[in-house]
Amino acid sequence: MKKSNLHTHTVLCDGRDTVRHMADRAYGKGFVSLGFSGHGKQTCNRFGIRDEHEYAAEVLEAARAYEGRMRVWLGVEQDYYGVCGIKYDYRLGAVHYLTGDDGTLYGIDHSLDTFSELFAHFGGDIRALARAYYGKVYEMAVKNRPDVIVHYDLICKFNENNRFFDEEDPVYRRIALETLEAIYSLCDMLEVNTGAMARLWRTRPYPTPELLGRWRELGGRVIIGSDCHDAEKLDWGFDAARALIEGAGYKTVWRLGDADELFVEDEL
Repeated sequence: MKKSNLHTHTVLCDGRDTVRHMADRAYGKGFVSLGFSGHGKQTCNRFGIRDEHEYAAEVLEAARAYEGRMRVWLGVEQDYYGVCGIKYDYRLGAVHYLTGDDGTLYGIDHSLDTFSELFAHFGGDIRALARAYYGKVYEMAVKNRPDVIVHYDLICKFNENNRFFDEEDPVYRRIALETLEAIYSLCDMLEVNTGAMARLWRTRPYPTPELLGRWRELGGRVIIGSDCHDAEKLDWGFDAARALIEGAGYKTVWRLGDADELFVEDEL
């Protein structure tokens, strides 16, 4: 399986490294392709790309620098609240916020404190929170029609060892599964995301084995993404992601192409 990553953030949004440094490290790690996916500009004015044209220019400069050696793609992570003012090679679909009944915007994965506030807003009721979150993920897919759904079960980020809720709760599981089934007709590629592992919040990638297995039954494709905010962790957890994918019964995995084709399929 060739090394590639489609989910990468830089200093132009909420990452810690420059575009060029990210590209240099990816090439040094043996990557055949690298996709940048800065958070798109957002109507809620949180941590989206400050200047889309500056972002695109820096990514295209890196693409020229590595032409013929490593394919560099211009992508964006488009939130439900995100807006895109320029054309991208691909778009990742995500939900990072929920709006409370009082109009307050709550961050889902920003910090343990912000998730605690969100969980408290729903009265500690994971079923109510799940309906709101997965409902918003479905709305995002309808609204944005992304190329890839990323970190699908993001509300589990801070829930290692069931810190907030029981992930085996049958109603919670049904909500997550039924939403995944509904999304399949809108986008057939799902990311296996290792970002929470890199930040030491989780010991396994998203999504759960159950969700990944159902996605395979539906005929869905999978792709590995490190949700990288730190160049040293570009390939963090890739072995765990591959093991999860193989355990779910997949024989192949997709990645960003190293030539002109955007997505290509590799055997595991």
